[in-house]
Amino acid sequence: MFVKKGFVVTLPMEEAKKTVQPKDPDKDSMEKEASQKNPSIVTYTIKVKTDMTATEIADSLSKEKIIDDAAEFEAYMNDRDFSKKIQIGEFVVTNNMTYRQLANTLTH
Repeated sequence: MFVKKGFVVTLPMEEAKKTVQPKDPDKDSMEKEASQKNPSIVTYTIKVKTDMTATEIADSLSKEKIIDDAAEFEAYMNDRDFSKKIQIGEFVVTNNMTYRQLANTLTH
């Protein structure tokens, strides 16, 4: 450190030693961004009854905000033959499950 015309000039290494760094500002901001991108998880217990169709299930999941697009989920179920394997019962599903996870839950 040296004084030049009324200013105190410090070398970068000396300044770094004196400066107290926050714990990890990047980590904190990333956690805040992640929480903004991932709104709270929605959990729903769907009750599948006898003769319930993939359309009815997709509509119910869409209404409860588990999936965004009922038609897309129904097409997924039909295209992969999951619609024929849907089981009767109560199934707990969440809005962060993939179509594959939802299909596996409903067919086991």
